[in-house]
Amino acid sequence: MMQHRQAPSHPAAAAESRGMSYQILVCDDDPEIRAAMRRTLHRFQVTSVASMDEALARMRAQPFQAVISDFNLGVDKGDGLELLQLVRVLYPDTTRILVTGNTDVQIAIRALNEGAVHRFFLKPWDDEQLVMALQIALRRTGSMPAVTPPVS
Repeated sequence: MMQHRQAPSHPAAAAESRGMSYQILVCDDDPEIRAAMRRTLHRFQVTSVASMDEALARMRAQPFQAVISDFNLGVDKGDGLELLQLVRVLYPDTTRILVTGNTDVQIAIRALNEGAVHRFFLKPWDDEQLVMALQIALRRTGSMPAVTPPVS
């Protein structure tokens, strides 16, 4: 008799089926930016950290469906693009968004061309565009169902 083996489900799909919220990790060295992200992403469960090391430690402890990181995390706190490149390798199903106050277009080109990020935003970002981009990216990675409630 052949046994049916169920394919392991995506952590986000399992979370959704249990009625849990999407887990979003925000990494930025500025506490005001972290607070603004929490307000913008109020529909999600947001965990915020100030450094690359802290972000990686949190990701080892629990699954996140998305990581949003600043490019410049401050002296000795790491590089947001490097963080998102690591996330891509270690957690390939995780949605990755880079935000920066740096207007150097080469950062965006490098991030997108290397596949390290799904989206790129300049600070200050538009709240509605950020939420919509996050929803679209989660949908593309299979983390969010195709029908979502409107942005409020």
